[in-house]
Amino acid sequence: MPSATALLSIDLQNDYLARPGLVPDRETLVAHCAALLDHARAQGWTVVHVRTEAQPGRAMPHRLDMPEVVAGSAGAEPPPPLAPIVGEAVVIKRFFDPFDDPALEALLHAQAVERVVLMGVHSHACIREAATSAYARGFAVAIAEEAVASDAPSHGELALEWLERRSMARAGITSLGAAAPPPEVWSHRDPTDTRNILWETGFTPRTKVDAMATELVAAQRDLGAMPPPERAGLLRIWQRLLVAARSTWVDALIADVAKPRRDAEGEVDYGLALLDEAIAEAEREPEAGVARHPHGLVALVTPWNNPFAIPIGKLAPALGFGNAALWKPALPGARVADLLLESLNQAGLGRWVGLAQGGAAIGHAVVANREVAAISFTGSVEVGRSIIAAAGLRAIPVQAELGGSNAAIVDESCDLDLAAADLAQAIFSFSGQRCTAIRRLVVLDPVYDRFAESLAEAVSALRIGKPIDADTAIGPLIGKSQQQAILGIVDAARRSGGRIRSGGAVPPITEPAGCWIEPTLVEAIDPRDEWSNREMFGPLCALYRASDFDQAVAIHNFGDFGLLGALFSADPSRQAQFLRSAQAGILSIGRARPAFSAAGPFVGWKASGFGPPEHGRWNREAYTRTQAIYGS
Repeated sequence: MPSATALLSIDLQNDYLARPGLVPDRETLVAHCAALLDHARAQGWTVVHVRTEAQPGRAMPHRLDMPEVVAGSAGAEPPPPLAPIVGEAVVIKRFFDPFDDPALEALLHAQAVERVVLMGVHSHACIREAATSAYARGFAVAIAEEAVASDAPSHGELALEWLERRSMARAGITSLGAAAPPPEVWSHRDPTDTRNILWETGFTPRTKVDAMATELVAAQRDLGAMPPPERAGLLRIWQRLLVAARSTWVDALIADVAKPRRDAEGEVDYGLALLDEAIAEAEREPEAGVARHPHGLVALVTPWNNPFAIPIGKLAPALGFGNAALWKPALPGARVADLLLESLNQAGLGRWVGLAQGGAAIGHAVVANREVAAISFTGSVEVGRSIIAAAGLRAIPVQAELGGSNAAIVDESCDLDLAAADLAQAIFSFSGQRCTAIRRLVVLDPVYDRFAESLAEAVSALRIGKPIDADTAIGPLIGKSQQQAILGIVDAARRSGGRIRSGGAVPPITEPAGCWIEPTLVEAIDPRDEWSNREMFGPLCALYRASDFDQAVAIHNFGDFGLLGALFSADPSRQAQFLRSAQAGILSIGRARPAFSAAGPFVGWKASGFGPPEHGRWNREAYTRTQAIYGS
């Protein structure tokens, strides 16, 4: 690091930080930027705060109708941890490039600055412009990887890739000398447990991941050459170990991600079923005239909400078809991931699995590693699309499950009380922290009022309590940031004219971590409202009134998502119409939370999925390359 360094804080203003779809989210970004800012001040770096301010009638043409960062408004100010202190310069820009103000370059030269470090928003626009402009003026440029964000993350990722190829490198904040901010204390987690501390602390994330990938590629040759029955035999050893420790896994899910006991038991059973099916597929002979080859090294990125079943659903077929796996789990599930790796080691499979624990910098290093030949991802649309875009440049396949804003239709021909009881569980189990949770209910007008009353009664009967208790239906959310995000959506629903039918508040439970929200029903007005068409991932559901069945199907299909749809109707003609017209990869009649088959395809339409489905025979498409064979 040159002795004369400047930190440019770009557009870290409240309005920009409030934009939906920001990746990483506001809380994460602010924490990392604050850590880097503290380090810069401690080291005596030159600190410059760059802001956009819109004057009346002088906004950029594409922003004339956006009332953002108006000079003098609270939205134009930074959050308190990122506010300038006495002696730090503030540069105001109108467009993208902070060097449009010649005072910035003059200030940097006056301080003998040789290198600028960039943090802020947005990677695809102002960060890129600031980087190229600084580079053109002869400064070395480093982009603080965890301290930049974008509300168009796929474009942001491509911009950072482009900059890196032109010597404007990304750097983890710890490699720049800053201390990693403490991770969020997740609900129901022992705060003294240090296994969730960022894995990259003390070294460059890419260096560590690259070394791990090199070892895995070398080891994979043995696994790829191993006869399929032998690979299946190793998976059976793993299966026996997992089955024998079933209660241990249930307890781990309760302890680490606050999953209520009944949901934890269901996840463990589903994970074991996925493993059983993967073993059967690994043993199955390919079709005549076709050869299947492993990709080599596959990257697996898994979420925190199902930290047992989803990793098994990816690891088992990846290994069964002869691949080595570079696995990045979400941090709240870090301890479950450690335990799974230990079980893989005991089964003799661990040498082909590299566990990359950590935050966003590690995740990027995993999916960007040049040895990775295929990627399987489960997570948000924003992150998934950035992975898909980057993989497209390398022409490597991606299988992605990207969540949903799932809808169910209820008509006058069904048993309303049974439908209400089923839907209450489907909406609120695990506090709605499931990609398949129902988040929108469309009810035919003749029975709307009666059904809404029945549903409210069924929801009120769900017990809120500690996850360890067998009769708990509603446990806490994963952490404080998620709780605040859901409360923000409740406020947005109110502002749009929605009526809170039940819930909407924090119940009087103070431990662990106080992360509960009452199960919330919102009687909504406009199905086009943005708040009801995102993946809310919390105990919140919108109710809509439909005048007829065609309108109900149209509301069901509205929006970008298409993971799961359900219908409660005893009318055969409506069932047939729903199966013809519903735009979702998974459809269910009479059950909003069906028993998912481990042998069936798990698939999303529209923004909910990309690439081949997961599970069963479809895993062969994700984890092998096909080769046609002709002749004898």
